[in-house]
Amino acid sequence: MLTARILPHVPDPDAPGAMGLDDGVFTAALRAVAARHGLDLAGAARMPYGSSPVFATDALAVKIVPPKWVPELARETVALERAHGRLPVRTPGVIATGALDDWRYLVSERLHGTPARDLLPTLTERERVDLAGALGAALAALHRVPCDDLPTLTVDWEAFAQERVAACAAFQRKYGVEDEALAALPELLTDAAPLVPDARRVLMHADLHHEHALLEQRGGAWALTGIIDFGDAAVGHPDYELVTPVFLVVKDHREALRAFFDAAGFRCDERASRRLMAWSAMHRFNALSRYLPAPRGADALERIRARYWPVLA
Repeated sequence: MLTARILPHVPDPDAPGAMGLDDGVFTAALRAVAARHGLDLAGAARMPYGSSPVFATDALAVKIVPPKWVPELARETVALERAHGRLPVRTPGVIATGALDDWRYLVSERLHGTPARDLLPTLTERERVDLAGALGAALAALHRVPCDDLPTLTVDWEAFAQERVAACAAFQRKYGVEDEALAALPELLTDAAPLVPDARRVLMHADLHHEHALLEQRGGAWALTGIIDFGDAAVGHPDYELVTPVFLVVKDHREALRAFFDAAGFRCDERASRRLMAWSAMHRFNALSRYLPAPRGADALERIRARYWPVLA
């Protein structure tokens, strides 16, 4: 006898996902998770951000992912378990995981705080610099976490770099970078070689942007207190980790960049600046069209490099 499904069947794995589904679709799923693990999920409310639905109480967060994102959830679970308690800021502890039909879920501690996205326009100069330094310190601590025994997260980084070299022009063109600006990309990639400069491999969050950095008031100022959403976690070269927080949190604030680089242990000399600009174009999620200066001429990529990867003495 067939058992009734709790969650809907997703026939198209390339469909936008579950974010468009009404909250009521997940009511039975939350009841099932609560009963299975003896958890109090009464009053769980849907969170506004994320690529998959997340429902939260005051103490717990439940991420429910369709089949397409099951590997991502597996990576997140491994990374959270390994990173928990090892950073100078909080990361969610894993409470429970499991399956509902062909969907999967992760129950974790809920971290309180306001996403940096909502605060960046109002932060003082001092708060911006302190946030950048705290982000760099958190990443430096994450990169010290042992990761040699994490096959679920380990990536052939040399192969990944070549894959991104081959794909980056089409990716940037898709997101609105004009051919005139992209004409400089081959020379940039050549000048940046070697794109993987050494054998370092670290545990990376790999998508630490302004929705994943949580701030709270400490001593009358906003301070970084938590990092969430490790769904893109990987073991790879630490250069890749720097791109997202620079463009989406630190931005082109010179003193904040200096604080971030220093705390992360990154020296932005001329060679490193060119290499990180190349990775900025190669990054899986970094659409450079959001940062293109006006007018958008043949020197657009070089102007972005000067803003976001300045050579600092």
